[in-house]
Amino acid sequence: MSNTISNNTLHLYTLGSGAVGVKNLLFGSWLLVYFNQILGLEPLLASYALAIALVFDAISDPLVGAWSDRFKSKWGRRHPFVYLAIIPFGLSAYFLYSIPSDTSQTALFIKLLIASILLRTLFTFYETPRAAIGPELITDYERRNTLSGYGVLYGNMGLGIMSYAMLAFFLVETETFSGSRAFLNPEAYPKFGLLACFLIIVFGLVSSLSTHKYIPDMVEPDPKSFKFSEFWKEIVESLSNRNWLVLFTAGTILALNIGIFSSLDNYFSIYFWQWTPEEISLFPIIIALPVVLAGFFAAPLAKGKSKKNFAIGLFLINLIVEPMPIWLRLLDPYVPMQIFPENGTDALWWTIIIFLCVGYFLRTAGWILVISMVYDVVEDGQLTTGRRDEGLYLSANGFIQKIISGLGVVFVGFLLEFVGFDVKNPTVLEMQEPIYRLAFFQAILGPILTLASISCMFFYNISKSSHEEALKSLEIEKD
Repeated sequence: MSNTISNNTLHLYTLGSGAVGVKNLLFGSWLLVYFNQILGLEPLLASYALAIALVFDAISDPLVGAWSDRFKSKWGRRHPFVYLAIIPFGLSAYFLYSIPSDTSQTALFIKLLIASILLRTLFTFYETPRAAIGPELITDYERRNTLSGYGVLYGNMGLGIMSYAMLAFFLVETETFSGSRAFLNPEAYPKFGLLACFLIIVFGLVSSLSTHKYIPDMVEPDPKSFKFSEFWKEIVESLSNRNWLVLFTAGTILALNIGIFSSLDNYFSIYFWQWTPEEISLFPIIIALPVVLAGFFAAPLAKGKSKKNFAIGLFLINLIVEPMPIWLRLLDPYVPMQIFPENGTDALWWTIIIFLCVGYFLRTAGWILVISMVYDVVEDGQLTTGRRDEGLYLSANGFIQKIISGLGVVFVGFLLEFVGFDVKNPTVLEMQEPIYRLAFFQAILGPILTLASISCMFFYNISKSSHEEALKSLEIEKD
Protein backbone atom coordinates (compact mmCIF):
# COMPACT_ATOMS: atom_id res chain seq x y z
CA MET A 1 0.00 0.00 0.00
CA SER A 2 2.73 2.45 0.95
CA ASN A 3 3.98 2.65 -2.62
CA THR A 4 0.69 4.32 -3.62
CA ILE A 5 0.87 7.13 -1.03
CA SER A 6 1.68 10.34 -2.88
CA ASN A 7 3.09 13.49 -1.32
CA ASN A 8 -0.23 15.22 -2.04
CA THR A 9 -2.02 12.63 0.09
CA LEU A 10 0.56 13.10 2.83
CA HIS A 11 -0.08 16.85 2.81
CA LEU A 12 -3.84 16.36 3.13
CA TYR A 13 -3.50 13.70 5.81
CA THR A 14 -1.01 15.68 7.93
CA LEU A 15 -3.18 18.79 7.65
CA GLY A 16 -5.07 17.15 10.51
CA SER A 17 -2.14 18.12 12.75
CA GLY A 18 -3.35 21.70 12.35
CA ALA A 19 -6.02 20.84 14.91
CA VAL A 20 -3.24 19.78 17.30
CA GLY A 21 -1.56 23.18 16.95
CA VAL A 22 -4.88 24.94 17.56
CA LYS A 23 -5.51 22.89 20.69
CA ASN A 24 -1.98 23.50 21.99
CA LEU A 25 -2.47 27.24 21.64
CA LEU A 26 -5.86 27.12 23.35
CA PHE A 27 -4.29 25.55 26.44
CA GLY A 28 -0.86 27.12 26.17
CA SER A 29 -0.37 30.82 25.57
CA TRP A 30 -3.82 32.22 26.29
CA LEU A 31 -5.69 30.05 28.79
CA LEU A 32 -4.15 31.40 32.01
CA VAL A 33 -4.24 34.98 30.74
CA TYR A 34 -7.98 34.58 30.12
CA PHE A 35 -8.95 32.78 33.31
CA ASN A 36 -6.42 34.46 35.64
CA GLN A 37 -5.82 38.00 34.38
CA ILE A 38 -9.26 38.67 32.84
CA LEU A 39 -11.84 36.49 34.61
CA GLY A 40 -9.96 36.59 37.93
CA LEU A 41 -9.54 32.89 38.72
CA GLU A 42 -6.76 32.36 41.25
CA PRO A 43 -3.72 30.63 39.66
CA LEU A 44 -3.74 27.81 42.22
CA LEU A 45 -7.38 26.96 41.45
CA ALA A 46 -6.61 26.99 37.72
CA SER A 47 -3.74 24.58 38.35
CA TYR A 48 -5.94 22.22 40.36
CA ALA A 49 -8.55 22.12 37.57
CA LEU A 50 -5.96 21.44 34.89
CA ALA A 51 -4.18 18.82 37.02
CA ILE A 52 -7.43 16.86 37.48
CA ALA A 53 -8.03 17.00 33.72
CA LEU A 54 -4.54 15.58 33.12
CA VAL A 55 -5.32 12.58 35.34
CA PHE A 56 -8.14 11.70 32.94
CA ASP A 57 -5.66 12.09 30.07
CA ALA A 58 -3.15 9.72 31.60
CA ILE A 59 -5.85 7.04 31.61
CA SER A 60 -7.64 7.79 28.34
CA ASP A 61 -4.66 8.10 25.98
CA PRO A 62 -3.28 4.53 26.10
CA LEU A 63 -6.78 3.05 26.38
CA VAL A 64 -8.04 4.80 23.24
CA GLY A 65 -4.80 3.98 21.42
CA ALA A 66 -5.00 0.28 22.26
CA TRP A 67 -8.76 0.22 21.56
CA SER A 68 -8.24 1.66 18.08
CA ASP A 69 -5.50 -0.96 17.43
CA ARG A 70 -8.09 -3.69 18.04
CA PHE A 71 -11.29 -2.04 16.75
CA LYS A 72 -13.16 -3.76 13.90
CA SER A 73 -15.57 -2.01 11.54
CA LYS A 74 -16.30 -1.59 7.83
CA TRP A 75 -14.40 1.71 8.08
CA GLY A 76 -11.32 0.10 9.57
CA ARG A 77 -9.63 0.55 12.95
CA ARG A 78 -9.06 4.31 13.09
CA HIS A 79 -11.52 6.33 11.01
CA PRO A 80 -14.70 5.76 13.07
CA PHE A 81 -13.03 7.32 16.13
CA VAL A 82 -11.86 10.34 14.16
CA TYR A 83 -15.19 10.98 12.42
CA LEU A 84 -17.16 10.78 15.67
CA ALA A 85 -14.81 13.13 17.53
CA ILE A 86 -14.21 15.96 15.02
CA ILE A 87 -17.30 18.14 15.51
CA PRO A 88 -17.63 17.70 19.32
CA PHE A 89 -13.89 18.42 19.60
CA GLY A 90 -14.37 21.71 17.75
CA LEU A 91 -17.40 22.72 19.80
CA SER A 92 -15.58 22.01 23.06
CA ALA A 93 -12.84 24.45 21.97
CA TYR A 94 -15.43 27.21 21.69
CA PHE A 95 -16.95 26.27 25.05
CA LEU A 96 -13.56 26.67 26.78
CA TYR A 97 -13.38 30.36 25.78
CA SER A 98 -17.06 31.23 25.98
CA ILE A 99 -18.05 33.99 28.42
CA PRO A 100 -19.22 32.52 31.77
CA SER A 101 -22.38 33.89 33.33
CA ASP A 102 -20.99 33.40 36.84
CA THR A 103 -17.45 34.63 37.60
CA SER A 104 -17.21 33.46 41.20
CA GLN A 105 -14.11 31.41 42.04
CA THR A 106 -16.15 28.19 42.38
CA ALA A 107 -17.99 28.69 39.10
CA LEU A 108 -14.82 29.52 37.19
CA PHE A 109 -13.06 26.48 38.65
CA ILE A 110 -15.91 24.18 37.61
CA LYS A 111 -16.10 25.75 34.14
CA LEU A 112 -12.35 25.29 33.56
CA LEU A 113 -12.41 21.74 34.93
CA ILE A 114 -15.36 20.52 32.83
CA ALA A 115 -14.23 22.29 29.66
CA SER A 116 -10.67 20.95 30.03
CA ILE A 117 -11.74 17.34 30.59
CA LEU A 118 -14.21 17.51 27.71
CA LEU A 119 -11.80 19.05 25.22
CA ARG A 120 -8.88 16.80 26.17
CA THR A 121 -10.95 13.60 26.02
CA LEU A 122 -12.37 14.49 22.62
CA PHE A 123 -8.86 15.39 21.44
CA THR A 124 -7.72 11.89 22.48
CA PHE A 125 -10.48 10.24 20.42
CA TYR A 126 -9.52 12.44 17.45
CA GLU A 127 -5.72 12.59 17.49
CA THR A 128 -4.57 9.22 18.82
CA PRO A 129 -6.28 7.13 16.08
CA ARG A 130 -5.57 9.78 13.41
CA ALA A 131 -1.85 9.90 14.22
CA ALA A 132 -1.67 6.09 14.18
CA ILE A 133 -2.65 6.05 10.49
CA GLY A 134 0.68 7.68 9.53
CA PRO A 135 3.22 4.92 10.29
CA GLU A 136 0.87 2.40 8.70
CA LEU A 137 0.82 4.44 5.47
CA ILE A 138 4.61 5.00 5.44
CA THR A 139 7.09 2.34 6.55
CA ASP A 140 10.37 3.65 5.08
CA TYR A 141 12.95 4.91 7.62
CA GLU A 142 13.82 8.06 5.63
CA ARG A 143 10.34 8.89 4.34
CA ARG A 144 8.95 8.83 7.85
CA ASN A 145 11.01 11.99 8.43
CA THR A 146 8.96 13.60 5.65
CA LEU A 147 5.71 12.33 7.20
CA SER A 148 6.72 13.74 10.58
CA GLY A 149 7.93 16.99 8.97
CA TYR A 150 4.60 17.64 7.29
CA GLY A 151 2.76 16.92 10.53
CA VAL A 152 4.84 19.36 12.56
CA LEU A 153 4.58 21.91 9.74
CA TYR A 154 0.78 21.88 9.71
CA GLY A 155 0.58 21.75 13.49
CA ASN A 156 2.52 25.00 13.59
CA MET A 157 0.40 26.39 10.76
CA GLY A 158 -2.75 25.94 12.84
CA LEU A 159 -1.03 27.58 15.77
CA GLY A 160 0.23 30.44 13.57
CA ILE A 161 -3.17 31.19 12.04
CA MET A 162 -4.73 31.39 15.49
CA SER A 163 -1.94 33.56 16.89
CA TYR A 164 -2.02 36.03 14.00
CA ALA A 165 -5.81 36.37 14.06
CA MET A 166 -5.75 36.99 17.81
CA LEU A 167 -3.03 39.64 17.68
CA ALA A 168 -4.03 41.39 14.45
CA PHE A 169 -7.83 41.26 14.55
CA PHE A 170 -9.23 40.29 17.95
CA LEU A 171 -7.07 42.15 20.49
CA VAL A 172 -8.12 45.62 19.44
CA GLU A 173 -6.94 48.55 21.54
CA THR A 174 -9.73 50.56 23.18
CA GLU A 175 -9.81 53.48 25.57
CA THR A 176 -10.00 51.04 28.48
CA PHE A 177 -7.55 48.49 27.10
CA SER A 178 -4.71 50.41 25.47
CA GLY A 179 -1.01 49.63 25.04
CA SER A 180 0.09 46.33 26.58
CA ARG A 181 -3.27 46.09 28.35
CA ALA A 182 -4.91 45.37 25.00
CA PHE A 183 -3.96 41.75 25.71
CA LEU A 184 -6.55 41.86 28.50
CA ASN A 185 -9.50 42.88 26.32
CA PRO A 186 -12.17 40.28 27.23
CA GLU A 187 -14.13 40.69 23.98
CA ALA A 188 -11.33 39.00 22.01
CA TYR A 189 -11.47 35.60 23.67
CA PRO A 190 -14.89 34.22 22.56
CA LYS A 191 -13.93 35.12 18.97
CA PHE A 192 -10.70 33.23 19.52
CA GLY A 193 -12.65 30.15 20.64
CA LEU A 194 -15.03 30.37 17.66
CA LEU A 195 -12.14 30.48 15.18
CA ALA A 196 -10.57 27.48 16.92
CA CYS A 197 -13.83 25.53 16.54
CA PHE A 198 -13.98 26.26 12.80
CA LEU A 199 -10.33 25.36 12.11
CA ILE A 200 -10.46 22.11 14.09
CA ILE A 201 -13.47 20.87 12.13
CA VAL A 202 -11.98 21.82 8.74
CA PHE A 203 -8.54 20.33 9.48
CA GLY A 204 -10.05 17.15 10.90
CA LEU A 205 -12.45 16.48 8.04
CA VAL A 206 -9.86 17.09 5.32
CA SER A 207 -7.36 14.80 7.03
CA SER A 208 -9.70 11.88 7.67
CA LEU A 209 -11.39 12.00 4.24
CA SER A 210 -8.02 12.07 2.45
CA THR A 211 -7.13 8.58 3.73
CA HIS A 212 -10.60 7.04 3.65
CA LYS A 213 -9.96 5.30 0.32
CA TYR A 214 -7.01 3.40 1.84
CA ILE A 215 -9.12 1.73 4.55
CA PRO A 216 -9.49 -1.61 2.64
CA ASP A 217 -5.70 -1.89 2.36
CA MET A 218 -4.90 -1.14 6.00
CA VAL A 219 -4.01 -3.68 8.66
CA GLU A 220 -6.93 -5.49 10.25
CA PRO A 221 -6.89 -6.42 13.95
CA ASP A 222 -6.28 -9.94 15.19
CA PRO A 223 -9.49 -11.93 14.64
CA LYS A 224 -9.29 -13.57 18.07
CA SER A 225 -12.03 -12.68 20.55
CA PHE A 226 -11.52 -9.72 22.85
CA LYS A 227 -10.61 -10.43 26.48
CA PHE A 228 -10.31 -7.53 28.91
CA SER A 229 -7.64 -9.24 31.05
CA GLU A 230 -5.46 -9.85 27.99
CA PHE A 231 -6.09 -6.30 26.82
CA TRP A 232 -4.35 -4.85 29.89
CA LYS A 233 -1.55 -7.42 29.70
CA GLU A 234 -0.89 -6.49 26.06
CA ILE A 235 -0.79 -2.76 26.88
CA VAL A 236 1.84 -3.31 29.57
CA GLU A 237 3.84 -5.62 27.27
CA SER A 238 3.88 -3.13 24.39
CA LEU A 239 4.67 -0.10 26.53
CA SER A 240 7.60 -1.94 28.12
CA ASN A 241 9.53 -1.49 24.86
CA ARG A 242 12.87 0.08 25.82
CA ASN A 243 13.07 2.48 22.89
CA TRP A 244 9.49 3.65 23.43
CA LEU A 245 10.16 4.30 27.13
CA VAL A 246 13.30 6.29 26.32
CA LEU A 247 11.50 8.50 23.80
CA PHE A 248 8.46 8.89 26.02
CA THR A 249 10.63 10.10 28.91
CA ALA A 250 12.66 12.44 26.70
CA GLY A 251 9.55 13.77 24.96
CA THR A 252 7.72 14.34 28.22
CA ILE A 253 10.58 16.40 29.67
CA LEU A 254 10.98 18.37 26.45
CA ALA A 255 7.22 18.95 26.24
CA LEU A 256 7.13 20.09 29.87
CA ASN A 257 9.83 22.61 29.03
CA ILE A 258 7.92 23.89 25.99
CA GLY A 259 4.64 23.90 27.89
CA ILE A 260 5.93 25.91 30.84
CA PHE A 261 7.52 28.65 28.83
CA SER A 262 4.98 28.89 26.01
CA SER A 263 2.38 29.39 28.75
CA LEU A 264 4.43 32.36 29.95
CA ASP A 265 4.85 33.93 26.48
CA ASN A 266 1.99 36.38 26.87
CA TYR A 267 3.02 37.33 30.41
CA PHE A 268 6.46 38.23 29.04
CA SER A 269 4.92 40.09 26.08
CA ILE A 270 2.79 42.21 28.40
CA TYR A 271 5.06 42.82 31.37
CA PHE A 272 8.69 42.02 30.40
CA TRP A 273 9.07 43.25 26.80
CA GLN A 274 5.96 45.48 27.14
CA TRP A 275 4.73 44.95 23.57
CA THR A 276 1.33 45.92 22.27
CA PRO A 277 -0.58 43.30 20.24
CA GLU A 278 -0.12 45.42 17.12
CA GLU A 279 3.67 45.53 17.53
CA ILE A 280 4.02 41.75 17.50
CA SER A 281 1.09 40.88 15.23
CA LEU A 282 3.53 39.92 12.47
CA PHE A 283 5.53 37.58 14.71
CA PRO A 284 3.39 34.49 13.92
CA ILE A 285 3.69 35.16 10.17
CA ILE A 286 7.46 35.69 10.27
CA ILE A 287 8.06 32.72 12.58
CA ALA A 288 6.09 30.55 10.13
CA LEU A 289 8.97 30.80 7.64
CA PRO A 290 11.56 28.87 9.72
CA VAL A 291 8.84 26.39 10.71
CA VAL A 292 8.02 25.78 7.03
CA LEU A 293 11.72 25.46 6.24
CA ALA A 294 12.15 22.93 9.04
CA GLY A 295 9.10 21.00 7.87
CA PHE A 296 10.46 20.68 4.33
CA PHE A 297 14.20 20.46 5.00
CA ALA A 298 14.52 18.42 8.20
CA ALA A 299 14.17 15.18 6.21
CA PRO A 300 16.70 16.06 3.45
CA LEU A 301 19.19 17.42 6.01
CA ALA A 302 18.93 14.23 8.09
CA LYS A 303 19.05 11.87 5.10
CA GLY A 304 21.76 9.27 5.54
CA LYS A 305 22.36 10.37 9.13
CA SER A 306 21.30 8.95 12.47
CA LYS A 307 17.96 10.50 13.48
CA LYS A 308 19.01 10.35 17.12
CA ASN A 309 22.37 12.06 16.70
CA PHE A 310 21.02 14.74 14.39
CA ALA A 311 18.16 15.57 16.76
CA ILE A 312 20.50 15.75 19.76
CA GLY A 313 22.78 18.16 17.88
CA LEU A 314 19.88 20.46 17.00
CA PHE A 315 18.59 20.54 20.58
CA LEU A 316 22.06 21.28 21.97
CA ILE A 317 22.46 24.31 19.72
CA ASN A 318 18.97 25.52 20.62
CA LEU A 319 19.85 25.12 24.30
CA ILE A 320 21.96 28.27 23.89
CA VAL A 321 19.94 30.16 21.26
CA GLU A 322 16.43 30.07 22.75
CA PRO A 323 17.03 31.57 26.24
CA MET A 324 19.67 34.08 25.06
CA PRO A 325 17.39 37.20 24.93
CA ILE A 326 16.28 36.75 28.54
CA TRP A 327 19.83 35.97 29.69
CA LEU A 328 21.14 39.15 28.09
CA ARG A 329 18.33 41.34 29.45
CA LEU A 330 18.89 39.99 32.97
CA LEU A 331 22.63 40.67 32.69
CA ASP A 332 22.15 44.33 31.71
CA PRO A 333 22.09 45.77 35.27
CA TYR A 334 25.33 43.97 36.12
CA VAL A 335 27.55 45.14 33.24
CA PRO A 336 28.91 48.67 32.55
CA MET A 337 27.37 48.94 29.06
CA GLN A 338 24.01 48.26 27.42
CA ILE A 339 24.19 44.73 25.95
CA PHE A 340 20.56 44.28 24.89
CA PRO A 341 18.18 46.75 23.16
CA GLU A 342 15.74 48.67 25.36
CA ASN A 343 11.97 48.12 25.33
CA GLY A 344 10.08 50.10 22.73
CA THR A 345 12.94 50.24 20.22
CA ASP A 346 13.11 48.87 16.68
CA ALA A 347 16.37 47.18 17.61
CA LEU A 348 14.57 45.08 20.23
CA TRP A 349 11.92 44.02 17.69
CA TRP A 350 14.51 42.85 15.16
CA THR A 351 16.72 41.17 17.76
CA ILE A 352 13.85 39.18 19.27
CA ILE A 353 12.51 38.06 15.88
CA ILE A 354 15.95 36.83 14.75
CA PHE A 355 16.39 34.76 17.91
CA LEU A 356 12.84 33.41 17.58
CA CYS A 357 13.36 32.38 13.94
CA VAL A 358 16.60 30.52 14.64
CA GLY A 359 15.16 28.89 17.77
CA TYR A 360 11.95 27.78 16.07
CA PHE A 361 13.87 26.23 13.16
CA LEU A 362 16.13 24.23 15.49
CA ARG A 363 13.34 23.13 17.81
CA THR A 364 10.96 22.19 14.99
CA ALA A 365 13.56 20.21 13.04
CA GLY A 366 14.57 18.34 16.20
CA TRP A 367 10.96 17.58 17.13
CA ILE A 368 10.30 16.24 13.61
CA LEU A 369 13.07 13.69 14.02
CA VAL A 370 11.87 12.66 17.50
CA ILE A 371 8.37 11.92 16.17
CA SER A 372 9.88 9.97 13.27
CA MET A 373 11.86 7.95 15.83
CA VAL A 374 8.56 7.07 17.57
CA TYR A 375 7.20 5.78 14.24
CA ASP A 376 10.14 3.38 14.01
CA VAL A 377 9.25 1.87 17.38
CA VAL A 378 6.14 0.30 15.77
CA GLU A 379 8.13 -2.39 13.94
CA ASP A 380 10.61 -2.72 16.83
CA GLY A 381 7.69 -3.55 19.11
CA GLN A 382 6.10 -5.86 16.54
CA LEU A 383 9.22 -8.03 16.52
CA THR A 384 8.70 -8.71 20.22
CA THR A 385 4.90 -8.82 20.58
CA GLY A 386 3.75 -9.88 17.12
CA ARG A 387 1.26 -6.97 17.10
CA ARG A 388 1.20 -3.64 15.29
CA ASP A 389 0.36 -1.19 18.06
CA GLU A 390 0.52 2.13 16.19
CA GLY A 391 -2.36 3.53 18.19
CA LEU A 392 -0.83 2.58 21.52
CA TYR A 393 2.66 3.85 20.67
CA LEU A 394 1.33 7.05 19.07
CA SER A 395 -0.83 7.67 22.14
CA ALA A 396 2.47 8.75 23.66
CA ASN A 397 2.69 11.49 21.03
CA GLY A 398 -0.83 12.64 21.88
CA PHE A 399 -0.06 12.57 25.58
CA ILE A 400 3.17 14.51 25.06
CA GLN A 401 1.18 17.13 23.13
CA LYS A 402 -1.05 17.39 26.17
CA ILE A 403 1.99 17.75 28.42
CA ILE A 404 2.93 20.77 26.30
CA SER A 405 -0.47 22.36 26.83
CA GLY A 406 -1.35 20.73 30.14
CA LEU A 407 1.26 19.88 32.73
CA GLY A 408 3.26 22.97 31.79
CA VAL A 409 0.20 25.13 32.44
CA VAL A 410 -0.47 23.34 35.72
CA PHE A 411 3.08 24.08 36.87
CA VAL A 412 2.84 27.69 35.70
CA GLY A 413 -0.33 28.21 37.72
CA PHE A 414 1.53 27.36 40.93
CA LEU A 415 4.47 29.47 39.80
CA LEU A 416 2.32 32.54 39.06
CA GLU A 417 0.75 32.32 42.50
CA PHE A 418 4.19 32.05 44.10
CA VAL A 419 5.76 35.07 42.33
CA GLY A 420 2.75 37.37 42.77
CA PHE A 421 0.48 37.15 39.71
CA ASP A 422 -2.68 36.72 41.78
CA VAL A 423 -3.96 40.22 40.94
CA LYS A 424 -6.85 40.77 38.51
CA ASN A 425 -6.29 43.43 35.79
CA PRO A 426 -2.98 44.76 37.20
CA THR A 427 -0.95 47.58 35.67
CA VAL A 428 2.36 46.89 33.90
CA LEU A 429 4.26 48.78 36.60
CA GLU A 430 2.73 46.71 39.41
CA MET A 431 3.96 43.49 37.80
CA GLN A 432 7.63 44.39 37.27
CA GLU A 433 8.91 42.55 40.33
CA PRO A 434 6.88 39.35 39.64
CA ILE A 435 7.86 39.27 35.95
CA TYR A 436 11.57 39.54 36.74
CA ARG A 437 11.23 36.67 39.20
CA LEU A 438 9.69 34.65 36.38
CA ALA A 439 12.52 35.64 34.04
CA PHE A 440 15.20 34.41 36.45
CA PHE A 441 13.28 31.17 36.89
CA GLN A 442 13.00 30.60 33.13
CA ALA A 443 16.68 31.39 32.52
CA ILE A 444 17.70 28.60 34.92
CA LEU A 445 15.05 25.89 34.53
CA GLY A 446 14.76 25.93 30.72
CA PRO A 447 18.32 24.75 29.97
CA ILE A 448 18.18 22.17 32.80
CA LEU A 449 15.06 20.53 31.35
CA THR A 450 16.52 20.57 27.84
CA LEU A 451 19.69 18.82 29.02
CA ALA A 452 17.63 16.22 30.88
CA SER A 453 15.62 15.46 27.73
CA ILE A 454 18.72 15.20 25.55
CA SER A 455 20.35 12.82 28.05
CA CYS A 456 17.45 10.38 27.70
CA MET A 457 17.76 10.28 23.91
CA PHE A 458 21.25 8.74 24.10
CA PHE A 459 19.66 5.43 25.18
CA TYR A 460 17.55 5.09 21.98
CA ASN A 461 19.12 2.42 19.73
CA ILE A 462 17.04 2.03 16.55
CA SER A 463 19.13 2.84 13.48
CA LYS A 464 18.38 2.75 9.76
CA SER A 465 20.02 -0.65 9.40
CA SER A 466 18.20 -2.18 12.39
CA HIS A 467 14.89 -0.79 11.16
CA GLU A 468 15.40 -2.25 7.68
CA GLU A 469 16.28 -5.61 9.25
CA ALA A 470 13.03 -5.44 11.21
CA LEU A 471 11.02 -4.75 8.04
CA LYS A 472 12.73 -7.70 6.35
CA SER A 473 12.04 -10.04 9.29
CA LEU A 474 8.40 -8.98 9.38
CA GLU A 475 8.09 -9.24 5.58
CA ILE A 476 6.86 -5.66 5.35
CA GLU A 477 7.43 -3.90 2.04
CA LYS A 478 9.47 -0.71 2.32
CA ASP A 479 8.10 2.25 0.35
